[in-house]
Amino acid sequence: MYLLLWSPPDDLQKDKSKLQTVQEVSIRPVRQDDIDQISLLEQASFDDPYPSYFLSELARDNPDTFLVLTLNNEIVAYGVVDHWEDHDHLISIAAELEKGISKERPLKLEVRQSNLAALQLYSKRGFTRTGVAEGYYGDGEDAIIMEKRLVKEALIES
Repeated sequence: MYLLLWSPPDDLQKDKSKLQTVQEVSIRPVRQDDIDQISLLEQASFDDPYPSYFLSELARDNPDTFLVLTLNNEIVAYGVVDHWEDHDHLISIAAELEKGISKERPLKLEVRQSNLAALQLYSKRGFTRTGVAEGYYGDGEDAIIMEKRLVKEALIES
């Protein structure tokens, strides 16, 4: 993580009310004691949130690919990739997660058919549509199944 230090002009130094406070941002692996905060975030973010016991299981089973983003030590976002038998499954997206998962298996996810912004975002991130899961969500809406093949980095010989 980079930290940029800036010295404000003299007129701002005199009027400290114009200065913003520095906020500490961190990405770290999830801990079991984070689950209550993550569950509250999940409930506030989604119409059909994952239950806290499921989030706890994901944290236990995926210690390297369940990350939280904190702002001043408060969890403001999370992302998790779950390892399934034949592929890695994106539960929620975060750019740092792709570094910790296998390049041997496809990465799959589901998106509400009506969530055009998410479909566009995932498409820009290299995911392609591979199917439909009919009635996937609790309200009966279909999900679009998307998949991404992560590329192994080529070894460079010197």
